[in-house]
Amino acid sequence: MTALPQITMEVIDDRSPYLPTVVALGDAHKKTLSFFPEGAFIRKAASGHIIVALDRKQCIGYLLYSPSNSFDRVTLVHLCVDPSYRGYGIAKKLVDHLVGITKEYRGIGLTCRRDYHLENFWPKLGFVAQFDKNAKTPKKLNTYWWLDYGHPDLFNYAALRQREDKLSVVIDDRIFFELYDDENTAESQLLLADWLQDELNLCLTDEIFNKINKISNLEERKVKHKFAQRFTRLPCERQKLDNVYDSLKYFFAEKERFSASDMRNIARIMASDVQIFLTQDRRILDLADEVYEQFKLSILSPTDLVIKLDEVRKNTDYQPVLLAGTFLRHVRINSGKEIILYDCFQAVKQGETKAEFQQKLRRFVAELDKFECLVATEGENQPIALVVHDRHKQQELEIPMLRVADRPISSTIARHLIFLGTLISAKEQRQFTRITDRNLPEIVTAAIHKDNFVNVKDGFLRVNIAVAETKRQLAERLSDLANIGGQEYNFCLNFANIIREEKEPQNMWEMEGYLFPAKIIDAEIPSFIIPIKPFWAHNLFDVNLANQTLFGARKPDLVINRDAVYYKSKKGPKELKPGVNGRILWYVSDDKDRGYTGVSAVRACSRLSDVAIGKPKELYRRFRNLGIYEWQNVYNVARCNLQQDIMAIAFSDTELFSQPIPLKKVQEIIGKKVPMQLPYYISPEIFAIIYHMGTES
Repeated sequence: MTALPQITMEVIDDRSPYLPTVVALGDAHKKTLSFFPEGAFIRKAASGHIIVALDRKQCIGYLLYSPSNSFDRVTLVHLCVDPSYRGYGIAKKLVDHLVGITKEYRGIGLTCRRDYHLENFWPKLGFVAQFDKNAKTPKKLNTYWWLDYGHPDLFNYAALRQREDKLSVVIDDRIFFELYDDENTAESQLLLADWLQDELNLCLTDEIFNKINKISNLEERKVKHKFAQRFTRLPCERQKLDNVYDSLKYFFAEKERFSASDMRNIARIMASDVQIFLTQDRRILDLADEVYEQFKLSILSPTDLVIKLDEVRKNTDYQPVLLAGTFLRHVRINSGKEIILYDCFQAVKQGETKAEFQQKLRRFVAELDKFECLVATEGENQPIALVVHDRHKQQELEIPMLRVADRPISSTIARHLIFLGTLISAKEQRQFTRITDRNLPEIVTAAIHKDNFVNVKDGFLRVNIAVAETKRQLAERLSDLANIGGQEYNFCLNFANIIREEKEPQNMWEMEGYLFPAKIIDAEIPSFIIPIKPFWAHNLFDVNLANQTLFGARKPDLVINRDAVYYKSKKGPKELKPGVNGRILWYVSDDKDRGYTGVSAVRACSRLSDVAIGKPKELYRRFRNLGIYEWQNVYNVARCNLQQDIMAIAFSDTELFSQPIPLKKVQEIIGKKVPMQLPYYISPEIFAIIYHMGTES
């Protein structure tokens, strides 16, 4: 044979022209195939239980099987490929075709003599060695092999229940054999510490049975097979396993040589949705970062895992951070708390099981060096939001979990947490925020779409650059990010082209929204310094000022709202007019009566989204959902005159400055002693200087 085969599969009947070739192949290899007379071949063909592999209408192999409804399984009787066509994966194609037409059964079983030495062949097709039994030939043994389709059954249910109660981790064969040998000096024995028994669920994939099957001594195989029953066995769905294995083969193609068994084991782990794999194989441990990056599977040594869990156990002091009237804190998931979190945040509508949610959450908490798990609570104990930050990438903050409880302000909370993640990413000098939670509530997905994220293969991605640069500088930076990052970052090139070519201030303002918190300093975007009293600042956006008061913000649900409104008299520069979009630098004035510190300074920057001028009742009706003002407050701004025009300034996405800039310094930058009693228009150059100073770390 010179040309590559063009393989097709076909189920034949007793009138098929390929049946004689099937019989001939069976007779030619009868030493390793079970005895089958010609009449039996004809009966099997008549019942549609023979699949042939064809190369350009030539029969080059066949699979003969028997379904059993009473045992809910398929028995593979013959599998034979012409010797000149072996090595092309034809046997795998035949088995895959059988799987495809018998999905209603539990799986496929077969019996094979051990002295045929096919212990490496059957696992390649997805089969797992189950047990040995005497063959019909005296003094010979058969191995029974099983390919499970992964349908739900009692075994799957039991494994799922065990995964709901503890952190599940998969151990490799070396650790398994060390635990069996009970060597006190072995690193694996750390996993048997008394304090871990309530925390850890040690699991195996079925690949362990293929490892055990290679042991030559029958009795030793039996006792180790029995020992394996002490561990949780992880089921996985056949199609998912095949897809994962194909991805792994591609990944490992350029790596150090790994056995097919190693890759099958890792594929079974990933297909079962357990997220931590324990091994002592240095070759695999050296690839831990790359495997996590591509497949989100954590690979650890037993020692590393035990150290991490011990840190979690001992670390009971979590510093709460008062965040706009909520407590956002590092959380240890322990007995009692986890039940509350399941009830609040499990994505039932998205099909997420309790076990899936539990394993994700426990994994996030266990790996403190990789993940930061935060919970926002209402009062002290009622969780209202859960967010996890993953910092394994230098240029990205990843959010693998983002959940909000069902509350009237759920949308507001979701947008706030997304904004907070973006700010954290930017302040840590990362250029992107990526959300990869596959079970996002609809309300969170809607919030993401509002926030300039781009759909990518594994979630949502947005750029967030903490710079204030010229158009040219920013365009070059975006082009570099796209070139370094790869295809999914190509949207940065589109942004770069727009920035280079666009001159309209309104469009530049919109681009700053896409790149937030980046500022385009040579764009003619209207910029203002607007004075505000500390009381209103601390209720609208300034958490640091709120923390100086006994009770914090008056209306936390409005403080965490990224969109807000500030009312004032209509006096101001001509540029501050209805419909304008721009930037605000907030000057927080002195208020000696209330005892605030750090005031008489520019303390924050916001995006100016609208200005409206009108009568008090008109503006109050229009913006009442965006501010902390009651009607009486708005009425007071109008000096208790219903016919007096006032101004409403709508703003969003406020950044608090790390370095508040005192009034005297601001006046030096402007070049004159502006009293800062009214809004003040500033040039883009002055804005850039003040913004740079305020955001310096």
